[in-house]
Amino acid sequence: MATKLKSLILIITLLSTSAFSEEIQEVIVLEKKLSSLNGWSSNQSISSIDQEELNKLDAQHPKQALRRSPGVWISRGSGQEHLTAIRSPVLSGPGACGSFLVLEDGLPIRPTGFCNVNGLFETFFEMSSGLETITGPASARYGANAMHGVINVLSEPIDSKNKLYTNIGPNNYKNLKLRAGNKKNWSLDGFFASNGGFRELSGYDQQKARIQSNFSIADWNASLKTTLTNLNQETAGYINGLDSYKDKSFSKRNFNSDAYRDAKSQRISLRLTREKGDMLISVTPYIRNNDMQFFQHFLPGTPLEENSHRSMGVVVQSIKDQEFYNLISGFQFDLSSAELTETQKDALTTSSAFNNATRPKGKHYDYEVDSIVYAIFGGIEDFYLNENLSFFADARAEFIEYDYSNKMISGNTREDGSKCGFGGCYYNRPSDRSDNFDETSARAGIETNFERVNYFAQVSLGFRPPQINEAYRLQKKQTTSDLSSETLTMFEVGSQFDLNTITGSISLYQSKKKNSIFRDAENFIVDNGKTDHQGVELSLNWTINTSNRLISNITYGNHKYDFETDTSMREKIRTGNYIDTAPKLMANLIWDIALIDNSSLAFEIEHMGPYYTDAANLHEYEGHTLYHSRFSQTLSDSMKYFLRIDNLFDKAYAERADFNAFGGDRYFPGLPREVYIGLEYTF
Repeated sequence: MATKLKSLILIITLLSTSAFSEEIQEVIVLEKKLSSLNGWSSNQSISSIDQEELNKLDAQHPKQALRRSPGVWISRGSGQEHLTAIRSPVLSGPGACGSFLVLEDGLPIRPTGFCNVNGLFETFFEMSSGLETITGPASARYGANAMHGVINVLSEPIDSKNKLYTNIGPNNYKNLKLRAGNKKNWSLDGFFASNGGFRELSGYDQQKARIQSNFSIADWNASLKTTLTNLNQETAGYINGLDSYKDKSFSKRNFNSDAYRDAKSQRISLRLTREKGDMLISVTPYIRNNDMQFFQHFLPGTPLEENSHRSMGVVVQSIKDQEFYNLISGFQFDLSSAELTETQKDALTTSSAFNNATRPKGKHYDYEVDSIVYAIFGGIEDFYLNENLSFFADARAEFIEYDYSNKMISGNTREDGSKCGFGGCYYNRPSDRSDNFDETSARAGIETNFERVNYFAQVSLGFRPPQINEAYRLQKKQTTSDLSSETLTMFEVGSQFDLNTITGSISLYQSKKKNSIFRDAENFIVDNGKTDHQGVELSLNWTINTSNRLISNITYGNHKYDFETDTSMREKIRTGNYIDTAPKLMANLIWDIALIDNSSLAFEIEHMGPYYTDAANLHEYEGHTLYHSRFSQTLSDSMKYFLRIDNLFDKAYAERADFNAFGGDRYFPGLPREVYIGLEYTF
């Protein structure tokens, strides 16, 4: 560790000396390059949903907004819970969420290794100026976990209008949004929501606040931001039985009525920016905290998990206009400490003899992991090979160290050290250890610069290290996990076009993932999986006339296994099989109509194609097509009215379907028809 710290100090000194000693002429870049994904070179698979669209949607769940992003599927669970797919199947498991990076204004909301499968509920997406996504590896710029893609939530700028917004809907849903500030140097955002849930005992209460302030420190422009979130949720799990989601009465039942999730997060960042001639310099220190209690209703014995983390770090970037290209360079340093306990309150007596004997009452895990991460990165943009063809490239070196401390007796014993039957307790605690992951990632490509139609091609490498729940939350006979980072190599070509009334983009990609982490037939966490991914993403925006516009996003994907094994859930993975929970086709079509009297009407078709629900491809979900509509009217200069109807024809569908060898077909049932009414007052 001491050697690495010395290396870090040397790297920081060299970068700082280089960044701050240049002779500079003029600034040609904007600060948005620091917070927005769109600042990271053009002609890539980056999509955005703007503030106007988000205001009309007033999404209660990130799925409702991000279904408009090609290549992205946010699979809605109970309440605010969700799983993510970005150019991938829906990934589940103790560390699968590490395949996707969630940012807020360009900063990760969590440290490396401590991902949250439901991470989007820790963001302030409900009051944002935009949602951005990158589909495909972005580790060369954003580092670990940006392997399959990135989601970035942009805060509303301080100069936004002050407003008060309220919305009511079914199941006693209500929310209140407040934006107040002087529109110059400070603002306060508040969000408060309550939902009774359409299933039994499945409601939630949620509060979020964001405080922003802009000021100056000597020659630096400063932006201070604090974000607080709180969620108290009663959770409903799967319903079981083939096509059980089609029984509307049955789909409302909750067979896990004692399940809950309580989660809090706090983040504060200070972005310092300075323009020196043709260079923009940014220094952003940050602090992050979160605490969560999670009743694991899906496990025999229903143990309670309590986890938390504290982290702090800094990101330094410089963007400089060289004579023939733009140069981007920087470094990141992050220190984190995470804790996790799992405790089973009562003795298990209602399951199988094996489960009753091997899942004991008391504490199963109690550990702490301290991590240090430092990275250096650099890139060039707008390096013109000729008048209409330019080259871009990025590279990043990242060094990650976990220091794990077990606070219990090591091994698979009970809390007091006594042995369980059937060869030992189900839960196994490794001894204290340290693990290092030194990774490099890169991207290189070319793009054209024509007036109407442009093309790009790139190759990129992304990675994610093992998450702490994979490395140290072991089971049965596994005493250590010597895991490598997952890697994903992707080749991509595409085009963006602006043909007067029709604008859009298309991307075609092919990739291979190696060292994929999963639980094998012995319940060991191993890293020898391989998968292939290929697909097409198409976005179209057709302005028919001044009153009518069509918007469409279409995603086609082929996701297959490239290895053979049996898993802990008795699934038989075979080369060439389709990965489960990976629909080939996802699409939506939106018809926006501008009406008279300052009003608008929109209709949306949302389509999800069929997909296999097990790795052996023996069970399948049939897919669904949903219809939505919304209406808005400006009543005065300061008052707007909104009406939204989701699932217009009350279609019975599954938000997510799965097949489990122990429970058969199971589903998260989709929401029935819901009508929401909103009112916005601007002041």
